[in-house]
Amino acid sequence: MFEKNDLGEYQAKISGITFVCDEIDSEKENVSAAIAKCYNQKLNDIAKFMIDDGIDEYVENISKDNIIKSLGFPIISLDRNIITYPDNSFDDSLIIEFHFTGILDEFYELDIDG
Repeated sequence: MFEKNDLGEYQAKISGITFVCDEIDSEKENVSAAIAKCYNQKLNDIAKFMIDDGIDEYVENISKDNIIKSLGFPIISLDRNIITYPDNSFDDSLIIEFHFTGILDEFYELDIDG
């Protein structure tokens, strides 16, 4: 499932989600599969977190539906527990990322660059 990429990281794509890590083991394979399985069901929670954490400072007239529609596919770092949306459709220059715990149990530290 995971293969080394050009950056020397291990990478897997599951259901359109890219997972990366420095070292691969069965736990990371299981976590990536579990996250991929529940990701779509967690999108409302992700959108609510982004609204609560101030995405409206960067994007006007934002709603949960607009967030979900605009995020694009994520890159999830299994080592750092960070979800990154580099190809979102909010703005050509915005990169959105935040931390998560467990199998997308909680979200914190929204960071928007651009």
